Amino acid sequence: MKSMFSLLIFVVLIALVPNTLFAQRPPMEITPLVGYHIGGATDFYQGRMDIKGSVTYGLMYSIILPPQGVSIDLSFTRADSSLSFTANTGFPGYSDTSFKMASNYIMIGSNKEFLQDKVRLFIGGDIGAAWFDSKDSSVSDLWLFAVDLKGGIKIYLSDRIGIRLQGRFLMPMDLSNSGLFVGLGGAGVTFGGTVFVFQGDFTAGLIIRL
Repeated sequence: MKSMFSLLIFVVLIALVPNTLFAQRPPMEITPLVGYHIGGATDFYQGRMDIKGSVTYGLMYSIILPPQGVSIDLSFTRADSSLSFTANTGFPGYSDTSFKMASNYIMIGSNKEFLQDKVRLFIGGDIGAAWFDSKDSSVSDLWLFAVDLKGGIKIYLSDRIGIRLQGRFLMPMDLSNSGLFVGLGGAGVTFGGTVFVFQGDFTAGLIIRL
């Protein structure tokens, strides 16, 4: 987590270096984000897991590569929420439980932009990591590989300021098919599968072009 924040600080500092030192550098954008996170639900043999939807917030750093209409994004988003597990009958040792947690995504990817003007549509995708941060000391945190598909619109109000509206379809994946959230229900629980839970978010951001 600390390394992610250090990286974001580093790229921001690089972006603030005077243009005279990087005469040929591409445009860069910093975009604080806020919106709504769709928590998602998954059925397992042992029961059903539900993650409650909540407010999400984060920060995005983008490099624009004109005239191809391509941008490179590095982003971090977080949604503080809660997880509930409803046990199925017939599985001794499993019981209903719930606890506070947060869904975090650290992602890097690219977009294809259209309509090279004040209003620009874009579609793209990212890869990275999903960090499910448990607030219960008896439940371990979980790190997963993640991918997403995204699309939205940018509206530039001036040469330096704009608005970014975006939607993402998030897919945290268990590539190893190993244990997930060990400790659910007070017992050692191992869930396997390709996609741990389908999530998504809708965000609005203030574009600051450097």
